[in-house]
Order: sequence, then structure tokens, then C-alpha cells
Amino acid sequence: MSHRSCFFVVTVAAALVAAAPAHAQTFKQVATIALPGTPINDYGVLSIDQKTGLGYLADKDNKAVVVFDTKTDKYVSRIGGFVGLTGSGNASGPNGLVVVNGGAQLWVSDGDSTIKVVDLMTHAITATIATGGRLRANAMAFAPDRGVVIVANSNDAVPFLSLISTGPGHKVLARLPVPQSTENLERSAWHASSGTFFTAIPVFTADQSKGLLAQTDPTSGTIRKLHALELCHPHSLSIVSDTTIFLGCSNAHGPNRRPGGDMAIFDIASGKIESYGAGWGGNGGSIVNRARGLYVHATTGGALVVVNTKTRELMQKVPTWSGSRSLDVNLSSDKVYVATTAKSGPCGGCVAVFAQQ
Repeated sequence: MSHRSCFFVVTVAAALVAAAPAHAQTFKQVATIALPGTPINDYGVLSIDQKTGLGYLADKDNKAVVVFDTKTDKYVSRIGGFVGLTGSGNASGPNGLVVVNGGAQLWVSDGDSTIKVVDLMTHAITATIATGGRLRANAMAFAPDRGVVIVANSNDAVPFLSLISTGPGHKVLARLPVPQSTENLERSAWHASSGTFFTAIPVFTADQSKGLLAQTDPTSGTIRKLHALELCHPHSLSIVSDTTIFLGCSNAHGPNRRPGGDMAIFDIASGKIESYGAGWGGNGGSIVNRARGLYVHATTGGALVVVNTKTRELMQKVPTWSGSRSLDVNLSSDKVYVATTAKSGPCGGCVAVFAQQ
């Protein structure tokens, strides 16, 4: 099937979904979590610990990580000790977040190219891991069965990935330069079936009309493969199944920049994109709720894009706010939590809560 045909198929599917019965459940905002302190306009990743129900938001304006409770939908506290806003987004932090070691620690990437290790019992920073870069450490992912975190240093002259042990001493196992990246290294995710991390790389140096998907093996400490992506500059990725990755493609990258973007469905076995969802992507994060069969992408343009992972049909586009791009889901309640900015959001910089009604 040609790329043009792929776009036609998903567009027709979207039209059919739009005509679905009125009683079908839809996502609606059900709550807001007010965040005291300096109003937040610059944040990083939002992440929820599924074991405790506590949510964490990288808050650069307050040089901290916000802690909130998704069981009560209330603010809890802040964890300080990060560099905050430095005048350069490439050197500001905190940025990425990942809960490791059974919920004992929160690893936070910072603007000074370090990872701060937070003890979640005391909320104290107990270790600082240098990645060896000059600019910010950014997005991360955790392989729980390997005890390894992957970290992207996206803004150094040659971007690089680091593999770091979560065991005692936090040894840096490998540093992997990615000269094939022209613009940033974005989100990573752990694919247990293949024993590899996948990382979204928006622009391929050798052909800037394409993006890349890096596949990194923590056992060998190598990038096993770089998959070239046609018609997709990936900004986010979600492992939807053992065989499939949904990519949020951004038109804000590459040689012909413009707003918006598409969704691409990547087949892991073939290493290729098999179909697209026209207009279903853009800059921003994404999550998947496997039990519910839902993929949700938060675009900076101001929408939650909700896709049925089984039928691969667009279910809904929920209007949000400009810049609302970080999100996660509580898999017990199925509520989706979205960070907003003070300047563009509904409540001076809060976390907005959405649920199917």
C-alpha cells in the first residue's frame, strides 16, 4: 500500500468514528490539581508511579519536582535541588523523570548534564550521576528486568545516549554518540520482548526528510539498529504491543517546518512504518493504556488525540490548551493527567485531569 493510500484509509476511518453513536464514552476534564508556588510555564516530563499512585512533574520554574496524589487529585509537595531556568532551555532542568527500583527511587535528569537520584521515602537527593555532557540530560526510560536506565543528552554538539545501572554505585555502562541525529533525541521506551530500548530521533542527518528510531541493546551496550522513518519526524513513542509502536510525528522538525503532525504505526518485526493517521500527531508526549486499548497523545497545539489501539481508529480529539504536552495515566482509575502552563492553561499552571464519561 502506498503512503498516499495509507493516509486515505485512516482518514476514512476517522470519518466513520466521528459518526459513532452519541452514547459512546468520551474523554472530558473532570478535575484540576492546583499547584502552589511560582506559576509554572516551563516544565518537563510528567510521570505517575503506578504502585503508589503518586504523580511527579518536572518543574523548572520552581527548580523542583512537583509531587501530587492521583488517588485524591491533590497537590502533595515539591522536591527541590535542581538547576531551574538558566536562560537557555538547553541547560535548564529538571527535565526527565523515571521511577526505579520498585518505587524506591525517582531518577531526575537535570540541566547540568546530571541525573539526580531521589530517595522517595525521604525526598532527599542521595546521589548525582554525571553523564559527561555539557548541556542538559533529558528524556529517560527504565528496563526493570535489566536494572538499566537509558538517558538522552539531546543538545550536546554530538547528541548521545547513556546506559546507567540502577544498582549500587550507579555505573555508567555505556555512552553512545548519535551523530546521525540533526535535531535532538526525544522519548525512549523499553521493549521487553526484544530486550531493547527504542528512542525517537526527529531528524536523520543524511536525509532530513526522514526521522529515525534507535534500537539500543543494554546487554551489549550498543545501538543495535537505526530505523529510517519515511514521512515521520518522531517526537514521542508508545509501545502499544509486543509488535507495534505508535509514533507521534511532528511537522515542527525537518526542512519544511509547520504546525501539527501525524501519527505513524511502526511494525517492529519489519522495522518499517505500516500506516499513518493524518493530523493525529505533533510535538508532545503520549501514553498507552493497554487494558483499555487506548493511545493518548497530547499535542502542543492544544488537543488530546485518543486512538483505539485495536481498531487503529481515531476515537476523539479533546481540546486542551497551547503548550499542554506532558501527560501520564493512572492505570487503576484510567484517569489521564495533563500538565498545563500558567500563560495558556485554564488555571494558572495546574494539572488537568481527564476521564472517560
